[in-house]
Amino acid sequence: MKTVLNNIKIYSMSLLVAGVAGGFASCDDFFEPETADALSGDDYMSSTTEMTTGFLGIMTKMQAIGDKAIYLTDTRGEMLEPTDQSIAELIAIYNYDDDLSGNSYADPAGYYDVIIACNDYMANMQDFIAKYPERVGETDYYNGLYASAIRVKAWAYLTLAEIYGQALWFDDPITEVKDVTDTSVFQHMETEQIVDKCLALLTTPAQVQVNADSVRVISPTEEFSWREWIDPETAVANSVYRYWDMMTPPYFALYAKLSVWKGAFQDQRGEDATQTYKSMCKVLQDKFKQYWGQYTHYWKRCPTTPGHYSAFWNNANPYQEEVVGAIIYDYTKNQTNQMLYHFSDEYPNAYLLRSNESARARFTDTKVDPLGTQTQDSRLNVITKQNGNNWYISKYRPVGSSVRVNAYQDDVHIYTFRCSELFLWLAEALNHLGRYEALDRVINNGFGTADYDKLLEIENGNDSAVIAADSAFYANFYDFHSYWAIPTSTDRYGTYNGFRGCLSLGAVDIWDETSHTAEEAQRHNDELLANEWMFECACEGKVYPNMIRFAERYADPTIVSDRVAPKYETATTGVTPAAVAAKIAADNAVSGVKGYYVPWNLYK
Repeated sequence: MKTVLNNIKIYSMSLLVAGVAGGFASCDDFFEPETADALSGDDYMSSTTEMTTGFLGIMTKMQAIGDKAIYLTDTRGEMLEPTDQSIAELIAIYNYDDDLSGNSYADPAGYYDVIIACNDYMANMQDFIAKYPERVGETDYYNGLYASAIRVKAWAYLTLAEIYGQALWFDDPITEVKDVTDTSVFQHMETEQIVDKCLALLTTPAQVQVNADSVRVISPTEEFSWREWIDPETAVANSVYRYWDMMTPPYFALYAKLSVWKGAFQDQRGEDATQTYKSMCKVLQDKFKQYWGQYTHYWKRCPTTPGHYSAFWNNANPYQEEVVGAIIYDYTKNQTNQMLYHFSDEYPNAYLLRSNESARARFTDTKVDPLGTQTQDSRLNVITKQNGNNWYISKYRPVGSSVRVNAYQDDVHIYTFRCSELFLWLAEALNHLGRYEALDRVINNGFGTADYDKLLEIENGNDSAVIAADSAFYANFYDFHSYWAIPTSTDRYGTYNGFRGCLSLGAVDIWDETSHTAEEAQRHNDELLANEWMFECACEGKVYPNMIRFAERYADPTIVSDRVAPKYETATTGVTPAAVAAKIAADNAVSGVKGYYVPWNLYK
C-alpha cells in the first residue's frame, strides 16, 4: 500500500495469503495448520483446509499492527514522553505536529492490510461455496470462519476511527491498483459514520449465494472455536489453539464498544440513546452470566485482582482471568512486536519512550484518585518503574522478570479487549441511563451478600416481589443477576468487589440527580470514568481513544487537553501545554478532522 491510500497498490491477497501460508512450514504448534494441500495463487480456495489456512493470513496481518495504536495514541496521550534517545518520528507525534506525512508510525496502511485480507478472504469463501455447493454439508465451520472475518474487519475499521477520526470504507477485494478517489469503490467516512457502518456489519446477517436457488445466511455473532474443532480432546489450558480463539474479536465486546460510541454521538445531538445503552447492557450482562456460570471469578474485579494486575502482562500467556481478546506472539517463532524495544532501557532495546512525571503524580493525587487507606494507587508500580535514573514502562517486562528473562523476548501479548474495559463501558452506559446506584456499585465497592436475594429474584423473573420490596433497587439493577453477589464461602472469589474496591481504593464521588441536573451528573461521572481509563489502561492504546469519545459526546476537547497538556510543562522538545491544547481544540488542516485525532491525509 502506498503511504496509505493515494493509489492503493495491493497485490492479490490470494497470492499474498498463499505466500504467508508457505511460511508456516517453519513453525510448530502455533500458527501451523496440519495440511497436505498446497495453496495455489490461481485457485486460492478449493478445499476446506484452505479455508482455515487462509484465515491465518488475516491473523498475521493483525500481529503486524498489534502494537501500533500504543505508540500512536499513548505518545499523544497523558503518560508517554520521548527519551533522550528517541527518534524524530515519535517526537513529531508527541509534539502534535500538524502534518505527519511520511511518518511510518502514523501511516495507517497496516490497518488497511487487515481489511483487505478480510475482504479477500470473504470473497474467496463465497467463491468456494458457489463452486462446491455439494460440499456445504462438510463445512459446519464455514459460518464461524466467515463471521470471524466480519468481526476482524469491524475491529480494524473501529480502530482506524478511534485513531484517525476517518477512514476509507470498501468491501471489494482489491486485486489491482485502484484510485482512492473512485467513489464507486471507496467511501470516505468519519468516526460516527464508521461506527454506524460497523454496527450494521455486526447486526446484519451476511447473505452468501450458494447457487441460483440457495442463499446461506451467516450471523456475525456466530462463534467459532479452533480448539473445539481441531483439538477437542485437549483441555483448554493445554491447547495451543486457544490462542487462535483469542485472536478473533468477540461479538459482545465489539458490540459494547461500538454502542458506547454510538450513544456518545446520540447524546451530543440531544437524541434519546436509551435503547442503544439498554441493548449494550443486555449483551454484556448475558455474557457475564454465561461466563461466570463457568468460572466464578474470571472476568471479575474481586479478591483475586490485587497482586495479579502485573500478571496480566508479565506472564507468558494472556491472563485467563482478564483476557477477552488478545493478539498473541511467540519470539521463538519470529512472531514479535516492538514493545520492549520502545519501552525497555536494557540492551538491546532502544528505550525510545518513558513515563511522564505529571502522569505518575496522578496516582497519588487524592483529588483525582481517592486512595482510601492506600498511599499510592498500586497500579502505578506495575505500569512504570525506575532503573537507575531512567523511568521506564515496566508493565510488559520489569527488570528482573522471571517470565521474560531476556530483554529481547519481544513477544508481549496485546489485549484487544480485557474484562476491565467491559466494566468501564457498562458504567458509561449506566451513567447515561440514569442508573447511578448501579454505576456506583460497578465503579466503587461492588456488591454484598445482602444483595444476593434481590438479584436472584430479578434473575428468576420474580420482578413483582422485588418491585414491591424495593422499587428503587429494581430500577437500578433490573438486568443484573445473582452472580454479581455470591454469598457462599466456597465461592468467596465469586463476588464482584467493585472496580476500585477490589484494590482497596477510596470511592469516587458519583453524582446523581438529587442535587444535580441529569446533564451535570452525567458530565461529572464521565469525567471520573475518563480518569479511571488513565489509571487502569495506561500504555495500552486504550486511554486516549476513550478520552476522545467523551470529548465527542460533549463537543468539548478540554476533556482530552486537560489530561494531556500538563505533561508538556517539562517538555524538552519545544512544545508548550498551551500549544498542545490549542491543537487539540482546532480542526487539523491536513486531515480535515478534529485536532485530537492523528492527522493523516488519506488522499495525499
